[in-house]
Amino acid sequence: MKLPASRRGSKGGRARGKAAQRPGAQQPGAKKAPSAPRERGARTSPSNGVTPDELRELIEISRAVGKDPDLVQGGGGNTSVKTADGRHMYVKASGTALGEMDDRSGWALLDLAACRAVVTQPVAALPPAEREAEVLRLLQATVVRPSGARPSVEASLHAILGRVVIHTHPVGLNALLAARGSREAVRDVIGTAFGEPLYVPYVDPGYTLARRVDRDIEAYRKAYGRAPAVVLLENHGLFVADDGAARCLEISNAITDAGRVWIGGGRINPMDPPLVVASSAGAAPDQEEVVVRGALGKGGAAAGLVRRDDSEVAREFCGKQGSLELASKGAFTPDQIVYCRTRPLVLDGASESWPRKVAAYRAAEGLDPRVVLRPAGKKGGGISAVYYAAPDAPQLRVVAEVYRSALTALLHAPRAGGPRFLGREEAAFIEGWEVERFRAALLTGNSARLRGKIAFVTGAASGLGKGIARGLTEAGATVFALDINPQALETVRGEMPRGKYLPVPGDVTDEASVKAAFAAVASSAGGLDILVNAAGIAPAFPLVDFPVATWRKTLEINLTGYFLCAREAARLLLAQGTGGAIVNLTSKSGLEASKENSAYNATKAGEIHLMRGWALELGKAGIRVNCVAPGNVFKGSQIWNEEYIRACARKKGIRPEEVIPYYTSLSPLGREIEPEDIANAVIFLVSDEARNVTGQTLVVDGGQVMVR
Repeated sequence: MKLPASRRGSKGGRARGKAAQRPGAQQPGAKKAPSAPRERGARTSPSNGVTPDELRELIEISRAVGKDPDLVQGGGGNTSVKTADGRHMYVKASGTALGEMDDRSGWALLDLAACRAVVTQPVAALPPAEREAEVLRLLQATVVRPSGARPSVEASLHAILGRVVIHTHPVGLNALLAARGSREAVRDVIGTAFGEPLYVPYVDPGYTLARRVDRDIEAYRKAYGRAPAVVLLENHGLFVADDGAARCLEISNAITDAGRVWIGGGRINPMDPPLVVASSAGAAPDQEEVVVRGALGKGGAAAGLVRRDDSEVAREFCGKQGSLELASKGAFTPDQIVYCRTRPLVLDGASESWPRKVAAYRAAEGLDPRVVLRPAGKKGGGISAVYYAAPDAPQLRVVAEVYRSALTALLHAPRAGGPRFLGREEAAFIEGWEVERFRAALLTGNSARLRGKIAFVTGAASGLGKGIARGLTEAGATVFALDINPQALETVRGEMPRGKYLPVPGDVTDEASVKAAFAAVASSAGGLDILVNAAGIAPAFPLVDFPVATWRKTLEINLTGYFLCAREAARLLLAQGTGGAIVNLTSKSGLEASKENSAYNATKAGEIHLMRGWALELGKAGIRVNCVAPGNVFKGSQIWNEEYIRACARKKGIRPEEVIPYYTSLSPLGREIEPEDIANAVIFLVSDEARNVTGQTLVVDGGQVMVR
């Protein structure tokens, strides 16, 4: 399928004249894309407050393509712009996201001549690992600023192309480039409106690819009198080069659109996929999803999220005859190997055998699986479900985006000669390549204390619930944050680490609402590791004035809410079969009653006794249950509001402004307790450091209540 006339340029589909010969020229009839206003003469460092023209262009094109997961998945793709004096090149930094580039980060400025010279270095005869280490050193030496920035792995390839370069991994075009007959078919798909495309057979990325493209460009120049505007990399992606940023972006969009048309149009990856899957009230969790996550844990895989792919492309592939055998043959692209592994894990047979299959996969591959396939049965060799596994929601999204690209290739490559998988040696190079390990490590982050753990925190939009949620996310956990206030949840989401705090609006006193919240966790993450019951209220009245409606409301929130959430959490944890931890946030008032606090005293003492019973009941399943009893925590508290402080002042016969200093002075340590202190206590109790601690109450009150 050729491009429409508006994309092809001149009338009749054949470009004519000098405009067609020069990559940077405006094609007749083509609409010029808008570009950012230029600040001429802006050649100083961004750190001096002025953004150079070329950097502004780089940011513009990077954000334009980087926001579309059908063009770049995860940290894939890269861009570059050469300076007007021909001495330097701005290029995307390795392992960073194109869509997040700004004038402070995400790029590196390189010495252009030195970067081009890397391609000619006599290192080809070195063993691959030694060669790539030397190339990395040479590339690093070309960095002008910022100090320590790591240039894109494809920087030397960018250096030998035009002034502006855009490299993407378009889903539709890559489905064609991963087919055995792509060389013959691709010209008909994208046309020649931008000149004859340069087609490059698959070679190892990095230095080897740059050397190959350098030679091919020389041959192309001899044949056509100019450099190519479009370079197609087999089983890899698209490079577009031009003199102008707007024109380069226009060409990239046109080629990408042609690839989309070839696979039937439409999107493969949603532009803003939801991190939490909504569930109807009372919906039961997908038990197989929970069992899959449990099998991964029992088989030795690190904790993380597991989610079923219910996208249109996944459903279409699952219904395809022979899909299981096809998906098990290997990978198409370097990104698939890096983010999804070379092969998926197949969990067939009875679920009791799955942990052994997980262990066998890890022994053979040396890595945890990222894609899990469930066979549909013996007939037809189909697939019943595709699951993705990753340490957190952002990584899970990347795995899904990359594997959907692979599924698209599996579905459409038969139209162009059938799929072309990377060979064992080609895959082994990517698996052992330091550059790709670096990219994957940047996405994964550090090995935090609770990395990969899934937590559910109630009352998480304010007060101690919010402080505990923050502490858990900073320790590496993914927190599903339940609160009755949806607006407050969204506000707090913006304050938390990206993708680690996932709002789940709900009412802890409503059984259907609680069931729906936990069903959302099961469908979004595949299970649970931690529950923290923190939602609560503390109305203060003298006994003779205590309203019965307020008494009942306190019991509903502080006791019934704890019970309902613990029940649903226990159901998930038991189905998963890998243990877990529950923490009830009680109070020092649960140990030593406070004056004029009838409902709070009763419920906080009740929470401790509930904890002890649950610890006895769930211990055999490896589920630990404990309490944290905070002292008076004032910062960010919804309980210590103005009304409550006035009530305390009346009770103690002091002025409202004296209340906080007074209560702080009651503890032997005499210092104010912060939300971080409570969060640290919770983190300890849910971590492996407390693996033999259950049925206990950890008091964090500065010594105000001496528990003996």
